[in-house]
Amino acid sequence: MWTLCLALVVMLTRAELAARILALPASERAAAFAHLQRVAPARAVGAAGTVVLRSLPVARTIPAWAEPLRGARRYKGAKGGRGSGKSHFFAEELVERAVANPDYRAVCIREIQRSLEFSAKALIESKIRTLGVSSQFEITNRLIRRRGGSGLIIFEGLQDHTADTLKSLEGFDLAWVEEAQSLSERSVDILLPTIRAPGSEVWFSWNPQRKTDPVDAMFEAAEDPSMVCVHTTYLDNPFCTDELRAEAERLKASDPDKYNHVWLGGYDTGGKGRVYSRFMARPFPEGNIDPSVRDLGGTIYIGQDFNVNPMASVFACKVADECHIFDAWAVETSNTTEVCEAVKAQFPGRDIVFCPDPAGNQRRSSTTRVGQTDFTIIRSFGFRLHAPPKHPAVVDRENNANQMYEHNGRRRVRISPKASVLIEALNGLKYKPGTNLRDKSSYHDHVCDAADYLLWQEFNVLQQNRATVTTFAVSG
Repeated sequence: MWTLCLALVVMLTRAELAARILALPASERAAAFAHLQRVAPARAVGAAGTVVLRSLPVARTIPAWAEPLRGARRYKGAKGGRGSGKSHFFAEELVERAVANPDYRAVCIREIQRSLEFSAKALIESKIRTLGVSSQFEITNRLIRRRGGSGLIIFEGLQDHTADTLKSLEGFDLAWVEEAQSLSERSVDILLPTIRAPGSEVWFSWNPQRKTDPVDAMFEAAEDPSMVCVHTTYLDNPFCTDELRAEAERLKASDPDKYNHVWLGGYDTGGKGRVYSRFMARPFPEGNIDPSVRDLGGTIYIGQDFNVNPMASVFACKVADECHIFDAWAVETSNTTEVCEAVKAQFPGRDIVFCPDPAGNQRRSSTTRVGQTDFTIIRSFGFRLHAPPKHPAVVDRENNANQMYEHNGRRRVRISPKASVLIEALNGLKYKPGTNLRDKSSYHDHVCDAADYLLWQEFNVLQQNRATVTTFAVSG
């Protein structure tokens, strides 16, 4: 019946349509408002491919990049760089829905919500004012209520909740996750099943940090008709100010890697100050990432760092004068015996050459056998060992590795995306500001060390005459 009513009053204003829907029985009201949201907005094409919506007292202008987000999908994502207008679009979209349906209930979420000062509340309040609908909302210190209905907008931090405490959100129509790059896998697992009302949606807006972040993995895992995700930047934003564009260009000139992350929404490669500045997490040959890299069935070379937390291993094969890294491990609270057992189980009968930290020739806490060293344990499993007699200088290891990652336009190290722990570490390991000392607080140094030992021993481009090799024969 309500569909017929709407069809008969298409010449009425949106406000008049909303008034008629409020007169319907409560059981029909939500569906009628949902229908109004889909069919009623007046639309006109604006400049630069934008769409102007005249369904509110003050017309909205929708950037062309946001049009896919206007359709009916349960999961909607908007990722990209600073100044792209992601949050502004979602804030206006939320306000428009709340105006169309006085019973619309939405929750704005962050992984950690310490203060409303850092939530979307101020932005939503601003949109309520600029869209000319202040009279329809009651704004309190902690939430926003819709006058004339039961609708409200609340603000929560997921880290403060469990699946049980989130049950109060089951009847909500919308969850908007801000700064979604910080969302943990645990939070994703408890949030998605909680927002379950008919026709409900979950929105995500974020500036990408790492490809392995749960929100990126969620949208990249597979094609899903219930999902839509757009990538946008300040270059797509018709409202971007000249001042903002100038700031982007300034960073582009001074630090292209950081510009790519901050303004273009690329994954974080660390920018200036990276220890491995010549490594690039981009597809080969522009960068060092090559999905075709795999275990070729010959000798496996393992760079090994003995640290316990974590024990770090990098797995590679030689292809001519190139090092192809096909996997990397970083195992917490482990030891040399456990690593060797895992290697033997995964690569039975293979020719294995360990290229480890030279300190492994001493008794260390990473061993579990009394009177043995890391080296003697590796030898006892039948693996070969290639190691210099003493530690090379850290700066020499780093320089050797950097020249392998890129020198004179050539990249002699290719890394499979499967070795994600190494890729993240090479991106993230930086020097302490104003020094040439590694900032070890990130714990990225151990897996980088493992790669360094491998490259120093088997691909030493700094020394024409390689350091003396200590080789342990395999006993039968």
